Amino acid sequence: MILNFQLTTVESKVYSSSEDIRKYKNININYDINLKNPSVMAQGTPFGEKTVLRVEYSFAINYLSPNIGHIRFEGLSDYYSEENLRELKEKWDDGKAPGDIQNEIANNMVANLAPLALLISKALGLPPSMPVPVINFQHMQKKKEEPTYYHG
Repeated sequence: MILNFQLTTVESKVYSSSEDIRKYKNININYDINLKNPSVMAQGTPFGEKTVLRVEYSFAINYLSPNIGHIRFEGLSDYYSEENLRELKEKWDDGKAPGDIQNEIANNMVANLAPLALLISKALGLPPSMPVPVINFQHMQKKKEEPTYYHG
């Protein structure tokens, strides 16, 4: 379980003018996620002090082919579990970090940073940094007897 998520650095840069960027039809967007430097430490929580595995992260969104800009985030995330976190750190240090824990940390990171990345990309005149859902009302229409699960 993720107990704490902290953003410490935001860096963004555009290498082309917005007029030039609009000319490109296809821009590859590369996502680089790096989880590093795990450490075991005590963390105060509303439920008392807990021992957590603190993992530093970096998340880069690179606009490539052509290289028109980037957005980078750095920070840390605190993971809590009932299992022995010192053993988990040793596994991580040996290059055997459990995939499910890496996935949980990375997915939490992306969920927290994706909205911010979209705002930054818009402010810089870059294409959306994450796919934006396309709404199609024709495919949303249901037969009368089928319930809809939309809440208004």
